[in-house]
Formats: sequence, structure tokens, C-alpha cells
Amino acid sequence: MADGDDLDFNPFFQALQTTFKQQYSIARHKCHLVCIPATDTLQGRTINQRFVETHILRTSPFFQGQYISTDKDGSKTIAVEEGNIVTLEGFQDEAEVRILSEELAYNEDYKPYKILVIERPLDGTVQASASRARSQSMLGDAQRITYQENHQYLFSFPECKKALVRLDRNITEFTNNYMIVTGYLDHAVQKLQGICQQATEDILKLCKRERQIDSIAQAVESYVVGSVHTKMWQAVCQQCQKEESLLQKKLEELRGVTGEQLGVKEAFCCPLPGAVVELATLDGLKTPLEKLSCLKRTLDSVNEEVNAHLRENQDPTSDDLPCLVSDDLILLLVPVLVQARCLHLPSNVFYIENLQWSLSSKDDLGFSLVTFKASLEYMMSADFSQLRATMSPTQKNNEISIPELMQAAQHMTLQPGPGEWEGRGAGAEAESPGKMTSFDRKLESITRMMERSSQELAAAPMPLKSITGETGDQQRAGGKRGEQVPDVIPLRKADKSGLGDFLSSLQDDFGCSYGKQT
Repeated sequence: MADGDDLDFNPFFQALQTTFKQQYSIARHKCHLVCIPATDTLQGRTINQRFVETHILRTSPFFQGQYISTDKDGSKTIAVEEGNIVTLEGFQDEAEVRILSEELAYNEDYKPYKILVIERPLDGTVQASASRARSQSMLGDAQRITYQENHQYLFSFPECKKALVRLDRNITEFTNNYMIVTGYLDHAVQKLQGICQQATEDILKLCKRERQIDSIAQAVESYVVGSVHTKMWQAVCQQCQKEESLLQKKLEELRGVTGEQLGVKEAFCCPLPGAVVELATLDGLKTPLEKLSCLKRTLDSVNEEVNAHLRENQDPTSDDLPCLVSDDLILLLVPVLVQARCLHLPSNVFYIENLQWSLSSKDDLGFSLVTFKASLEYMMSADFSQLRATMSPTQKNNEISIPELMQAAQHMTLQPGPGEWEGRGAGAEAESPGKMTSFDRKLESITRMMERSSQELAAAPMPLKSITGETGDQQRAGGKRGEQVPDVIPLRKADKSGLGDFLSSLQDDFGCSYGKQT
């Protein structure tokens, strides 16, 4: 839930499931709108029949976007407009109540209905202390990732309306009038950076929130870049076209390749469907922060899936699991990039590095970018032609398809389907351990496809050329059943086990090339 408001501990939602169970059952059956005031605004409030009828509303038969209270007279009317609820009729005062989050639940007939968590009750105000605490929580240091979250955060400062109007005017002018000339993309980047800096200064002057300068600067950048995403993304892809053409050839050469063939330790070789599905969403994200977060989630997924594989195959007599370090991650990412069809990875890297200016390059997000750049550099520099020639037709063709991949990605990013909702719909019960949801079945299907693609290994190791200049003559042990595999990554030294020699050698090029230096 947004802002840490958990419905399971909300007194009004609890009352709907106990004292007012019949009213809530009718609301679910008829797919009414259910408004849940934030937990900390319900202290001292009496939750009675009138309160319930005010916050469970049916769709107006007359006006789109309006809802009517469920008391017998339908005495109250509200409208849902741009993230707010506006009280229109039947209330003591006309007011706007902000929507904090929205959930889509399903009734026993698998029909959807909306649950809105709102800033305060619709029929009155809360105590000033609670209201101030809520405001501070909303405008605090909670991390906002998506374009929409940063947009809502910026426009939560009513005193900054003038600055935000000016910002929108500058964005519109850039979108409609600014021409990006081929070869001069850096001028457009500087123009956007100037817009962001000016807007941040204007907002800070009006709202006097110097302690939140980093949060405001990040929100401004995400809002500005997200608003001009279509225009800038096309220009970035055009500038990176040459690199992406080469990458496309490399991805074709690597279709069906397995981690073992690239030199990944046998213990770490396993299907990585979650990472593939996560990375497949990268091109569709609007802001550098969203894209960086996607890269981090992909690496997290690789780690989780490899660790799960290690635990499943762990020696019962040993408590220690092998450690997955950066050099292993770089190689493991190659099949993930191939399966996810990351044709625009060079454009994404450029977009991230050049269109955000407030993030540090030395945190987890920065490390994620460095790791992907290292994997990209390896793919672009190494010669995989001979490896492709030795692969069987089954390996070359037995891959997950793009429609299947995107369908699975949608299941990860959109609301759950019928039967997958737990604890929100009528009669919803926890799924039994043996019962799988449609999303679980989708991931299992992807896993089976990837397992089939890794069943056949090349008969002999191929002498791949290392991007560090070493040749395939320098080989290390670690292949399947003791086979020798190419040393595509230099051997790690003991004193750099946490980072890896290969990644360390790229630090000067990749480590601090973007963002705010700390």
C-alpha cells in the first residue's frame, strides 16, 4: 500500500469485514466504489451505518465519473477527478480529498471493483495534529520510483502552483517547438537540465523545504524527462543506431546460448525466467530512475533464482553456498539479455547516464548500471561466431517468444487476474500450497522453455576472445563434468572477491560517469 497504509490493519476495512459484513458483501456483488480513509485519520471516529454508507458509493446513472452514497436516499454525491475525490452534494462543505492509492479487487463472480485509500474521511476533517503528521508522511523521504509517483509528489505542494504552471509551460514549449538536430542531442540534454534546475529553484523558494531538496530535484527530473520521453527516446535511439545494429547481430549469434558455454560455473547455471520477464519491460519505462530500478530488480532476480537453485541442489553435509560475485553476474546476464531481446540496451544506457543529474553513481542503482554496461561491453567485443556454428538446431530455435514474454511481463506489472486476489475479494481465501495461479503457471511455462534450451551443450569448448585481450588458450576449469571452458573473464584475485577483477578494470570507464558525485 502507498505510504505504508495496510488495509489489513485499517479499522474501517476491518469493520467492513466484521460488523458491516452484509453491506460490504452487497458492495462487492454490485461492484460499488469503496473508499477507505487512511488509518491514522480514523482515531476517535465512530464507524457507524451512516459512515459506511457515505464511503461505499454506487456509480451515478447520470454523470460519468460521479458516484452516489448507498443510503436509501442517495443523499451524497462525489466525483473522482485526477487523483482526487471532490464532494459535490450532501456534505457540509465542498472539499477535495486526495486519493493515496487504488486497488482492484474481485468479487465471487470474478468481477472487478475499486478500493480507494483516501487521505481522510469524506464527511469531516481530522484533528490538526493527525493532519500534519499525514502531510509530513506524504512529503517525507519515501522513495518514489515511477513517473506517476513523482508527478503526484510534486503536485502535492499547493503553495508551489505558480512554479508548476511555469514548469508545465516550459515542457510544452520544448515538446512542441524544440527541434533536436542529428548530432546535437547534447544540446537538448542541456536544455532539459536547465528546465529542471530552474523548476527546482522555483519550488524551493515557494515551499521552503530545503531539507527535501534531493527528493524535490529527483521528482522534478522524473516529471520533466517522463513528460518528454517520446521525443527524447526517438532521438536517443537514432543516435545509438550503429551500436544497436551491432548488438542485434550479437544477440542473433547468441540465441540459445547457455551459461555453461560462456564459462559460468556449473553450480550457477539455471533458468532465469524472472529476470528475463523483468528486463523485458525496460524499453517501455519513461524515466531514468524507472529504468535504473528495472536493472536493479533484474539483478536481484538473478541472485534470487541462482540462490534458490543452489539451495535446491545443496550438499546436505555442507552449510555453505557458493558466492555469486560480479564476474559471474556479468556472464549470467548475457543469456538474460538475449532472451529479453534487449535491442535498445545502448539507448537505455545513454538515456540513463545523460538524462538524470541528481542521483549518486555509488549506490546500488549505480552498481546495477555498471554491471549491465560491463555485460554489454563483453557482448559487443567478444567473438561468438564459432560458438554459434557448433550449436544444434534445437538450441538455436528453442527460445521463449516475444508475445509469451510480454504477456508474462504484463502479469508482473498489472493487477492480479481472477482467482489470484488474496484477502480483498468476497470469499477470497489463501491459495493452497498445491494450487497454482495463472501467473505461476506462466512462469513455470517460461522455465520449461528455458530448461529445454539449456539441455544440449556444445561438444567442445570454443576459444572465445576476451574483451581484456586474453585469448581462449587461457582456460579455466568449471565446465560441465570437468570440461575446460573459455576464460572469457580474467581470473579473480583473492583481495577483490567482492567486486571482481573484470568489473574493477571497468570502474574508471563506467563507475563515476554519471549523476551527482559524492
